[in-house]
Amino acid sequence: MNIAIIPLLLIFILFLIVPIVGLIVLQVYLSKMEKDWPGLILPILSLSGSVISILGLSLYAIRGAIIITFIIYFILINIPTVVFFLIYKNVHKKQSPNKELDKMTIQDLS
Repeated sequence: MNIAIIPLLLIFILFLIVPIVGLIVLQVYLSKMEKDWPGLILPILSLSGSVISILGLSLYAIRGAIIITFIIYFILINIPTVVFFLIYKNVHKKQSPNKELDKMTIQDLS
């Protein structure tokens, strides 16, 4: 392995992998909150960013297979949206039974 490649790999890890892991940890933290809406912040931001980018792409689309290009681009750019939403659903689903059990316990005590 060439010695000049090692700093480039470290830069790659620092600037690409660390933010991705940070966003996933942030999504898990927001999804664990008691209210529903904090866990939906990142999926909504990701979806709105993809819609804005599709609108920007439509400004530069001239001819050809535009619709197929839009569909493929929209699917690819919404991968983070799907990942964030799946994290939200899985983490929030685990929180819901505990809420119901807590409500039943409070009702039993009163």
